[in-house]
Amino acid sequence: MNLGAEIIAWSIRLAMLLFVVVQAVQFQTPLRSGIDSALRTLWTISFLLFLVHVMAAFHFVHHWSHMAAYEATSEETRHKLGFAYGAGVYFNYLFLLVWAIDVYWMWRPAKQPTDAVRALQLAGRLYLLFIAFNGVVVFKSGWMRVLGAIATALLLGLAWRNLARRQL
Repeated sequence: MNLGAEIIAWSIRLAMLLFVVVQAVQFQTPLRSGIDSALRTLWTISFLLFLVHVMAAFHFVHHWSHMAAYEATSEETRHKLGFAYGAGVYFNYLFLLVWAIDVYWMWRPAKQPTDAVRALQLAGRLYLLFIAFNGVVVFKSGWMRVLGAIATALLLGLAWRNLARRQL
């Protein structure tokens, strides 16, 4: 593998590892200020690693061409799902935007969010989880798919447990 491919691969692997760690801790632990501060930092680092992944892919693979990214997405979707769909690249752009907004909200001064804001935050986080799942399970193979499936099962179990605790 060349340097560009290594940067692309390891930046997303590390981003997704931190992504899962932050989600798991948030599902597991009632947040306290020390944990909250550490999670904000890890969440931000994870986002920045994803940003490195996107920039490296655009630089080393797509040569800063949206059309090349669109065509690569179309080809990868055809290969994995059996139909070409280049517009999936826009879901990736939205993933980047939603994650950036989520990071911003995590660093805002603590205020009690309204129900509408909480609903938007939940919708955003669910979108991030859905796209991350697709990225590491549907569109990957081999050991990355296995790890992605295990991480997904872990997060679903923790989320279910968290919901069950709130019902009691």
